[in-house]
Parts: sequence; structure tokens; C-alpha cells
Amino acid sequence: MTDKTNTPTKHKPARERLRASEIRYRRLFEAARDGILILDAGTREIRDLNPYMVELLGFSHAELLGKELWQIGLLKDAQASRDAFRELEQTGYIRYDHLPLHTKEGKSREVEFVSNVYEEDGHQVIQCNIRDISERRHAEELVRKANDELMVFVAELQRRESEMQLLNRMTDLLQTCNTQEEAYKVIALQAGELFAAHNGCVAILHPSGQHLETVARWGDQAPVGPSFPLEDCWALRRGTPHEVIDPRARWLCRHFVQQIETDYLCVPLMVQGEILGLLSLVGAATRRGPHQVSQQQLAVMAGESIKLCLSNLKLRKKLHAQATHDPLTGLFNRRYLEDTLGRELHRAHRRNSPLGVAMLDLDHFKQFNDSFGHHAGDSLLRELGQLLRDKLRKSDISCRYGGEEFVLILPDSSLADTQQRVEQIRGLIKELKIRHGDRLFGAIAASAGVAGAPEHGSTSHELLRAADNALYDAKQAGRDRVVVYQAKQS
Repeated sequence: MTDKTNTPTKHKPARERLRASEIRYRRLFEAARDGILILDAGTREIRDLNPYMVELLGFSHAELLGKELWQIGLLKDAQASRDAFRELEQTGYIRYDHLPLHTKEGKSREVEFVSNVYEEDGHQVIQCNIRDISERRHAEELVRKANDELMVFVAELQRRESEMQLLNRMTDLLQTCNTQEEAYKVIALQAGELFAAHNGCVAILHPSGQHLETVARWGDQAPVGPSFPLEDCWALRRGTPHEVIDPRARWLCRHFVQQIETDYLCVPLMVQGEILGLLSLVGAATRRGPHQVSQQQLAVMAGESIKLCLSNLKLRKKLHAQATHDPLTGLFNRRYLEDTLGRELHRAHRRNSPLGVAMLDLDHFKQFNDSFGHHAGDSLLRELGQLLRDKLRKSDISCRYGGEEFVLILPDSSLADTQQRVEQIRGLIKELKIRHGDRLFGAIAASAGVAGAPEHGSTSHELLRAADNALYDAKQAGRDRVVVYQAKQS
């Protein structure tokens, strides 16, 4: 009797504990912020789901119950889903670190997907735990993109540093060039490294101002011919860089040797509005990245170095010409004569060769100036300067010594040769036709004294004094003649 009354009391706490456990599980099931699906292992149909699955996927509780996952479009690849479930049946557990699920609205959510099989009330069920990792994946993607951008930025910095080193080297070398020819060689070599992927050239404006001449080239092909008219280039016309991305564009430059079939860039080389030349690159693909220096910027920087060098050399040449040349006749001046004659004497002595010197003076030049004016006299001196430049050898040196006096230095010329050549010059002077304004003046005569080394001296002073004495003798003998120096008998 006692046992019968105690049996219900004895099992009641166990049932209560079980019910309490079920309540706790249900609360956890319904409050979980991970999605939970319970599937029948045999039919693979959804038997239960927690509220978060409804929130996560947008399907109602009723729309999901009794359905298979691939029937409602959660998993787009049905065959892959079936294969996964077969693996689950074999191993009892599958896990996907990131799996795309599709909501009712068609949006994709990245989830962690864990499934395991267990037995419940005598039959097997599948529990699927689904954690939304979309935000985490988005953050990871942002980090990946930031890292990729950083790598691109680092690579661009390295490329830019390399380009700046090449550009600085070219600038340093150009600044040490003494002649334009040296500069052209430096440009060809250094620009060939700086723009290694492109064909290119630098062309310089001819003194006539009508056309350009190509002075430096690099690359496999010469994109531009040896010379071309200034108006053939849009960059020179506009005074700004001219970049063509699509060769089918309407405004193409005409200075290319062949029909252009790729992109190109022309950069005018200008200083204070004066055109010096042109830098042209063919195949100069434009870089537009947020951290990149464009090809145009790099070409403009290179152009700055090139035009600064060419401008300085041009100025240096101009200043040297002003320091060594007579501005009226274009011949060398007395200062240049004093610096050069000693050097020529030393060279003649070393080579054991003769050297001729002549001092030439226009007869009655003061009277010509007084009669026709200084402007007419200047025209005469200019014509004489042009005659001497045209008729003397490149190795000869002609100088305006002062006023109407000129000195000629003739290397490798004996006394006889020097006398003969000066006689020819004297005859050509008499044939000069001097035109000033509307007037045409008659013949002008000249006298000359000739001396030679080693016969008449071994220093500049001795030779010039001997030539000057011979010129004095020519004047005293009636002018319009050439006299060879004769030492006076004491």
C-alpha cells in the first residue's frame, strides 16, 4: 500500500526536470541569434525552425515547414545540396565556413552552416545551425580590398621612385653637358630608360623657325622623320601637351613617318613662350590610378629637364658668341684672337707645320664713312665679314681687330700660300657691291700685310707686329696691295 502511494511521487521530480529542460531548450531555440533548422533525416523535410530563421530568410514559418531546402530556393545548386546530405548521412557532420543562402527577396547572405545528425524519439533528425556572417565577410572584403590597394600603392611608390631616380639622373647628366651634341646623346640614352616601353624622340626647332629637326630617338622604331614643319604638331600649335588615346581621333599630328595606330603624346618644349622643340612618345599608355603619376605628367617633368638644359646651352652659346665675336661682322673679336693665336702657334710648332698671319685694312674707310655715313660703313663691314666667312676654310680664323682692320690666321699655310690666298681675298673685296638703302656703292680697295711662323717669329706679339709692319709698308707703297714682311736691315 505504501509503495503504490509513493510511486507517482517518486517519478514526479524526474518529469518536472525533463519538462523544465525542454522549456529551457525551447527558450534557447527561440531566442537564439543563430538560425536553427530541424530536418527529418529520412525525408529531408523541415520539421521545425526558430524565429531567427524567419527573420534571416524572409520566409514565414508556414512557408518553410515540410519543405526541402532546395525546394524553396535557399540553396541554388540542388545537386550539390543532395551530395552534401549524402555526405552528412555517411559522416554525421558537415560544416561550411561560408555558404551563400538566398532570401525570399533574392538577396544573398553569407552564412556559416553546420549540420549534424542525432536520434530523437527513435528516429534520426538533422539539425542545421546557420550563423549570418555577411557583415563579417563584408568587413573581411573591405580589409582585403584595402590590402590590395595598399599593395598597389606600394608598387606604384616603388615604380615612381624608380622613375624619379631615372629622371634625376637624366637631369644631373644634362646639367653637366657642355654642348648640344652631348645633351642629345644623354637624352636618347636616359629617355630610352625612362620611357622603356615606348618609341620616342626629341626634335629641336631649326634656327629658321620654320621646321624642327629630330636630334634624339629611342625605342624600336623612329616615330618621327628627320625633319618636319612646325605646323604638323598640334602640341606646338597650341603650346600645351597633346595626348591622343584613340588613334581614330580627328586631331592627329602629321609628323609621324607612318599612319599612327596607337596612342601617343606630344609635349612642347617652350621657355617664356619661345619654342625650343618637341618631346614625342608613341604608345604612351595613360595611367589613371588614384596613386599613379600619369605618363603625361612624367613626360612633362622630363620635358622640363630637357628644355632647361637646351635653354641653358643656347644661352651659354649666345653669351660665348657675344664674348668672342664682333656683333657687327659676325667675325671673331680681338679678345678671341689673343686667346687663339698662341694656341695655334703651339699646335703648329708641335706638328712642325707653317702658320700664316695676315693683317688687312680697308683703304680710305674713314673717307667712305665721312662721305656716305656710318650706316653705309657698317653695311660695308658686314659684307666684308660675310665674304671672309664664305671664302676662308673652316680651319682658318678671321677676326675683326679694330675699326676697319682684320686679322686672318691660316693654319698649315706657307708664306707663299698665305700671300696667294690673301691676294684672292683682296680681289674679291674689290668686287663687292655694297648696297645701302637705294644706293649702290662702287669698288672698295684693301691693303694687307703677311707674316708667317716660324720665319717671322714664334710668339703672337712677334707675328702680329710683323704683319702690322708689312701692312704699313703696303699703305706706304700706295695701298691696294699685299706685302710680305721683310725684316729691316740695320
